[in-house]
Amino acid sequence: MAAYKGIQGYSVQNLSSDPTASEAEGQLWYNSTAGKFKIAVAGAGAWASGTAMSTTRQEAATAQTAPTSAGQVAGGGGPGSLNDNTEQYNGSAWTEVADLNTAKFGQAGTGTQTAALSAGGFTTTWVAETEEWSGTSWAASNNMSSAARFEMASAGTQTAALISGGEGTPGSTPRAFTEKYDGTSWSEVNDLNQARYGLIGGGTQTAALAIGGNIGGPGAPSALVEEYDGTSWTTLPASLNTARGYAGAAVTTTENAIFFAGSTNPGTALKANTESFNGTTWTEVGDIGTARTFVNGSGTSTSALCSGGGPGTGGGTATEEWSDPVYANKTVTVS
Repeated sequence: MAAYKGIQGYSVQNLSSDPTASEAEGQLWYNSTAGKFKIAVAGAGAWASGTAMSTTRQEAATAQTAPTSAGQVAGGGGPGSLNDNTEQYNGSAWTEVADLNTAKFGQAGTGTQTAALSAGGFTTTWVAETEEWSGTSWAASNNMSSAARFEMASAGTQTAALISGGEGTPGSTPRAFTEKYDGTSWSEVNDLNQARYGLIGGGTQTAALAIGGNIGGPGAPSALVEEYDGTSWTTLPASLNTARGYAGAAVTTTENAIFFAGSTNPGTALKANTESFNGTTWTEVGDIGTARTFVNGSGTSTSALCSGGGPGTGGGTATEEWSDPVYANKTVTVS
């Protein structure tokens, strides 16, 4: 029988233990301890449980562009259960840091652990206030220029942010307003094509997505996806497979994103769906472990974080981490 080296032109490594699967992807080796051949492969994306947050909450301002190992949520809660806590995640544990100046929920958030932004939200009424995170504390900045509102889509950085849509007074009134922030003040730009609230965004100030949401009163979920090019919004032909809002998203680019969890009716009809976007179509991929709504989402399409949210009005503490692909070492069987 011919040797593998003779056929392929190189030998198989003889190792006493398996290497890290992500680093050894596509490689074949012999595990002398197990007495078996092994190979490292990349599988489909999947969610895995992380450490729970210290504070129960939903619809907080997230450091949207932060990696999974450097997540941040601020504020959140729900009617009658507002909080101002800020927590940071290092990939294994949450730590409480300095609080927001005003307890609120449903505010738009973006940025990182060292430079984050919180805009709008709801206290006992809709607010237009803006707060900036320096890495150690929150400071008030200029208010949004259009209507006070909450449950908006957000994108960009602390000094180049974009917010769109949302719900404003009177209640259950969807908005189409879009504003951009330059690190000091807000200015109105072209509106969304479809007014909605409970939508989720991501991307940059000049290349963003606005996904899903609610176009009217309770029970009016949207599957719409709009793309912003720095000037105007375009409704994409690629709609979500499952219409819903109050979900989470992680947007690497406008052609590379995931959309997860949410509900078709505020607080009910919870979804575990995760959909992946390649710029042309949305594809159902691995479901989140626990169906929930009003979640806090951040990260990228390959490494995302989902925290809080739940079936109740106060949210939850559960954390899940998305990885795509998921690497694994497999035993080679010979038949």
